[in-house]
Amino acid sequence: MARTMIHENNLAKHLWAEAVNTACYIQNRIYIRPILEKTAYELFKGRRPNISYFHQFGCICYSINTKHYLKKFDAKAQRGIFLGYSERSKAYKVYNSETLCVEESMHVKFDDKEPGNETLEQDESLQIYRILKILQNLIRLMNLKLVQKLFPL
Repeated sequence: MARTMIHENNLAKHLWAEAVNTACYIQNRIYIRPILEKTAYELFKGRRPNISYFHQFGCICYSINTKHYLKKFDAKAQRGIFLGYSERSKAYKVYNSETLCVEESMHVKFDDKEPGNETLEQDESLQIYRILKILQNLIRLMNLKLVQKLFPL
């Protein structure tokens, strides 16, 4: 199920752990045991699971910034990709495309449209961003070597 979720949404393979966690989380709440006619969540907690907060894995979402001080014209939300549900709280896991890390946040707005082409464009922009960072580091190293040649110690 996790492999299908990653390939269907054209996500990077390094997000496999989040896909597996989300698949397990969903399976425990929706699959019914045939003999008892209850889900694993019902057997463990004794009540029916609430699935009204489920969203499509890999959809575009916007994490609202509540942590940092915002100036007048700063954006209130950061674009990301929905990766799953928090195990510790009622938060969502979001891959933030600006900081390139996975964050947990309760303040998330979802765009549940088909994620297809947008994630491909986002993956390409991430690759371009990484290439630019590598080039910047190479230029710094070259400048450092040039300074060392001009001014030996």
